[in-house]
Amino acid sequence: MTANDAFLRLHEDLNWFVMCPEIRVLHIATSATERSVVLEQVAATEAHGDNRSPFAILEDAHTRDEPGWLARAERMRVIHEVRRLGMVKEGYALDVLPALQHGENALATMAWQLAQCLEAQHRVPELAGLAVVLAPTVLEQPDRFAESVHALLRIPQLAPLRFIVVELGQHAAEPLLARLGDAGMRAECIVDAAQHHREQSETLAAMAGALPAASANIAAGHAGPRDVCAPPRAGEPPRDAPVSSDVAQHLAQELGPAAALLGASGAAIKRRIAGAAIAMQERRFSDAIRLQSEACEQCWQAGLTRMGCILESSLAAYFLHAGDAARAHGAFDVAAGRAAAAGLHDVAAQALLGLAAVLVLQKNFHGGVLSYTRAGEAAERAQMPQLAIEAYRTAGQVALRAGAEDGAVSVWKRALGVVAQAGPEIAAASSAPVVARALAKLVSERGEHANAQSLLDQADAYERQPPPKTADTTLVLKARPSADAPEEAHAR
Repeated sequence: MTANDAFLRLHEDLNWFVMCPEIRVLHIATSATERSVVLEQVAATEAHGDNRSPFAILEDAHTRDEPGWLARAERMRVIHEVRRLGMVKEGYALDVLPALQHGENALATMAWQLAQCLEAQHRVPELAGLAVVLAPTVLEQPDRFAESVHALLRIPQLAPLRFIVVELGQHAAEPLLARLGDAGMRAECIVDAAQHHREQSETLAAMAGALPAASANIAAGHAGPRDVCAPPRAGEPPRDAPVSSDVAQHLAQELGPAAALLGASGAAIKRRIAGAAIAMQERRFSDAIRLQSEACEQCWQAGLTRMGCILESSLAAYFLHAGDAARAHGAFDVAAGRAAAAGLHDVAAQALLGLAAVLVLQKNFHGGVLSYTRAGEAAERAQMPQLAIEAYRTAGQVALRAGAEDGAVSVWKRALGVVAQAGPEIAAASSAPVVARALAKLVSERGEHANAQSLLDQADAYERQPPPKTADTTLVLKARPSADAPEEAHAR
């Protein structure tokens, strides 16, 4: 199935889901390649003209040890509050949610939160129900997940609730839809990899072969005649005509170096980049390296430093695929140096990460530690704390591989220093807990047991969400005893 066919079919399935409120669950099977676009298309469906149900997208993982229902309950509160503040500006009054009521287990707590969200909409007649999108990044025990979703659907207070489940694969589809009968619907959005590769190759080939006077549509690889160009409009110069000096000066003043991307010069860069990509796909390494090198040189000459550094890093990857680690080393070094000199610290960090990987591949562990550390420093300067933490974490791993425990301790402490400055949100979303546990293991082996325990406590704190407040309420949600479905909840 082509990409167009897959997403067009998904669009039709989402429209049908909106139009048929008797469908309680839409299960969408997708792959890692399409997942992000699928979620965007699902989110866009909230604006469907016939939809009255607010959407809430929850991507929390469902694992054996932590099914994630408590995290989803907390996230629902955040989503509701953001929506409430936005609707106030438009003259609608959603209620503020009361304190979260805990049930006998995490799923019951989630049920409580959903019930509160539904109740908070009662003063807005334009809204009806909720559409909760469950898109776990990790889905373990799909049978247990399906039983939990089914349990929520059986709670009378949640009758207006509907689910869209986005899954990598379709392991949860059968156990879920078998319980729902006509109230369940199956969809799929998976692009055939071979077909997708052919489409990409055709687009790149079309870009590389576009004539200088081709329209922007054809130059981007879209459909159109390849060997002829439409004549210019009356009174306008051809597309490939050189720009007058006055216009060129004006563009340079307005756009700076980016003006070089307009006209024939910019088209030439795009054709070289596209041609290099095609050559790489066809394993014509010498052609790919030549075309990418020409594109880089054109950027350097035009003063396009950021683009040149990015293309130079891609050139380094081409060298690496061609088996020339030495030239890959040199290209990454050039990109990192020029980016740092220009103050492009985000680009420098990425280039330094590539350089570090090449050094480790060459068994130069000392150089790898140094480059990973420099990448972390560049990421800090670019205000990219998550990337900095990851760079320092990897530097410590390489240092340990080289037998340099002191070096590992040093860079891991730097990582935790970034965490301390960045705050708990960054800590929870980064590899900070991994760093803290690795450092705890090292200091414990050195006999520093108190420090080790402190670091383990830090790791727990990074991973743990603060417990929500409890409050009394009239709605009681209990877990129904079940040997095979311990999470199941229902209303009593």
